[in-house]
Amino acid sequence: MQVTPITVANTLLQNIENQESQITQLQQEESTGESFTLPSDNPVAAENTLNLNNMLARVNTYTTSAQNAQGWLNETNGALTNMINLWDDVLQTATQASSSTNNAADLNALSKSVSELQANLGQILDTQYEGQYIFNGYNTSTPPIAVSVSGQYPASVTWATSTDGQSQNFEIGANTNVTVNLTGYESVGQPAGENYLAQAYNDLGSLAQAITQGPQAVEAMLPSLQSDLSNLTAAQALVGGSLQRVQNTLTQLGNASTDISQNLADVSGANMAQVTTQLAQEQTAYQATLQSGSQILSLSLLNFINT
Repeated sequence: MQVTPITVANTLLQNIENQESQITQLQQEESTGESFTLPSDNPVAAENTLNLNNMLARVNTYTTSAQNAQGWLNETNGALTNMINLWDDVLQTATQASSSTNNAADLNALSKSVSELQANLGQILDTQYEGQYIFNGYNTSTPPIAVSVSGQYPASVTWATSTDGQSQNFEIGANTNVTVNLTGYESVGQPAGENYLAQAYNDLGSLAQAITQGPQAVEAMLPSLQSDLSNLTAAQALVGGSLQRVQNTLTQLGNASTDISQNLADVSGANMAQVTTQLAQEQTAYQATLQSGSQILSLSLLNFINT
């Protein structure tokens, strides 16, 4: 069979096109770090990459939710810490007011101090996280304790019973939720159906009034004040447990993200050392093909490409 110059030229041009295509692919891998550009380049790797990217997206979604939950719980925990610290002042003031050595002026001053502490507690109960009131159930746009037009906190409040069971939940994993808010109806040792946050607030109003009535009235309030402190401490323990759970979950999600990202790199990432070596070899072979072709065939096109 006779091999014509045209046949040789066609074969040579086909080889050049194949080499150019291979070089383009390798240059793409070198620039992007990916082992394929189109799914058709590597269907198995493309499918695995899609699955891993979906897994990573879910992990990132749960991470964002867990971080929001952590922020809400940190705010709640800080508010409870402030309440408990305030209660130390309440008990100290009550103990001082229970002494029979106080005169009328002393009692009035102590009563005023308790009213100020009650106002401070009202401010804490109206704490917000990212513009949302954290102690008012689903009604996060309204403060649980409303101040008067003159800016005064009331002596007593009736907490909305509708907040019972109105938990703010964040999804931090597959079928895994965490409650981040307190409504005052959590079981922390108070009588059934009692809102321990409202009770603590109202007890301060009652204490301010009892101080003006004398030591015996104040002493009668002490057990209730101790119960309030116990309830607040138990509530903070609940929050602390949830916060620890979220922190553990964030650690697990961080590890999962690292593992998935590494798997993605293994599946879709190009072996850069191999790519660099192979690219250099293909470019050398390409130049050799051009040079040999120009020697075999006196085609100006090959000479032009070679230059």
